[in-house]
Amino acid sequence: MIKKYFILFMLLSMGYNIYSHPCENSYELTEEYKIGPQDVLQIKVWGNADFSGTVVVDLKGYIRYQFIGKIKANDLTTAELAQEITKGLEGDYLINPQVTVEVVQYRSQKISISGEVARPGAFFLTKRTTLVEAIAEAGGHKKEAGSEVIIVRLNKNTKTIEKEQVKIDLKKALEGDMNHNIFLKNGDLIFIPIAKTFYIMGEVARPGKYNLEKNISVLKAISLAGGETSKASINRTKIIRIDGKKTTKKNIELNEIVRPNDIIVVPESFF
Repeated sequence: MIKKYFILFMLLSMGYNIYSHPCENSYELTEEYKIGPQDVLQIKVWGNADFSGTVVVDLKGYIRYQFIGKIKANDLTTAELAQEITKGLEGDYLINPQVTVEVVQYRSQKISISGEVARPGAFFLTKRTTLVEAIAEAGGHKKEAGSEVIIVRLNKNTKTIEKEQVKIDLKKALEGDMNHNIFLKNGDLIFIPIAKTFYIMGEVARPGKYNLEKNISVLKAISLAGGETSKASINRTKIIRIDGKKTTKKNIELNEIVRPNDIIVVPESFF
């Protein structure tokens, strides 16, 4: 019987494993969108069409405005840049100018999403964007998605350029927990791994493959599979465990924690 279930498992299993190392999460909120190189800006001076126009931020973070000259725009908000232009125009050119700046094409801040989403790829940040909003932009997560999201980002708190890894609980993020549904930063690399799984066979209501939740016991796994049938001998439950090239088969306690790729077998009672 055990051999039969093991063969079935080998036919079903796809053999994917994702490993990552934990790190401290950085949950600080980012500020309002900051202008960057290659962004396209629309400058409007109300009532003065000659002073309005479209400019592109150069690679060094500056714009050239015809009446003032070179203005640093990098890392400013649109409101802050409007204030700088207002200062340059006021007095010499206009009295009490009303200036607004709008980003019409976002080209400077980009994130990348890969893994278990419908449309993986690169996306431009157009505003303060949360993790869940970015996942939605990528078409949503697939049903095969694991319970964690891994974000690799530059750590600006160190003297040298280093990357840190932020691990997020996807379920909590989707529930709106802002400790997990964090705001993204320019350059973030978001990876949603495929879920770790286990198999349960034999005398349960719904045998098959299930996503492995954290610290799930054998008894909870049987419950996820709809519970044991009336023919089950639950106290004789066995497990087939694959550890590298080594495969073990043994009786198991119901409170034991299930591991990735475990095959739980609930046998039929002899009576």
